Amino acid sequence: MFTLHQLAFYLHVSFGALSLLMFWIPMFTRKGSLDHKRFGRYFAMAMYTVSLSGLLMSSMDLLFPLAGHVDSPDQLTEEKLEEIAAEIREGALFLFSLSILVLTTTRHGWLVILQRDNRTALKHPAHVALCVALGLAAVGLFVQGWRTGSPLFMGFAVLEAVVSATTLHYIYKSVLSPKEWWIEHLGALIASGIGAYTAFFVFGGSRLLSEFLQGPFEGWNLVFWFAPGVIGGIATTVLSRQYRRKFAPKVA
Repeated sequence: MFTLHQLAFYLHVSFGALSLLMFWIPMFTRKGSLDHKRFGRYFAMAMYTVSLSGLLMSSMDLLFPLAGHVDSPDQLTEEKLEEIAAEIREGALFLFSLSILVLTTTRHGWLVILQRDNRTALKHPAHVALCVALGLAAVGLFVQGWRTGSPLFMGFAVLEAVVSATTLHYIYKSVLSPKEWWIEHLGALIASGIGAYTAFFVFGGSRLLSEFLQGPFEGWNLVFWFAPGVIGGIATTVLSRQYRRKFAPKVA
């Protein structure tokens, strides 16, 4: 079990680092071009690997918190083991919900651009169940955040709930506006990027930036943790309005 957990960890980290870089290539290449489609496909594949390895790791940590982290549990007291297990489960819950966010938004954004105005594939039970699972994960994360007083958990629970609700609304709304599939594709993949960058700052970037978050900058962790969500949310709003105006029917 320890070996499986380590394998999932190395896959998660390596493909996570790759996806952080590849996220920007489709964003800045000409939409519809060969490079945009090719690197968009690479980004989606990397994000699938990130999310699935994250789900595997976090599920193992929720069920068997010590198996993937503690080599010699017999050398620790029962009280210390319980403390470590609680800490591991708390981080695993956040990673679990982020992994569902990344998987849902990546799959949704990919299906939307492939199917365009045809939403039949989006209504498949597997995809709908994934969107609902994101909402349920958001509820669990919010409850845990409320119980422990974690603004990070509660803030991202709200984000995940909004993404779940808006995704389901898009799937089942009666009429789409002109080229709304393009706006939905853009918003879904920005949300996927938010999940990837948030995971980086919370789980890895915090260690890399620890030297800089001292002195007058001490306590700024939350700024970095919430920055991807805030920046991504603003970018989605601005770009959505821009494309809605661009795609709106011309009045003679």
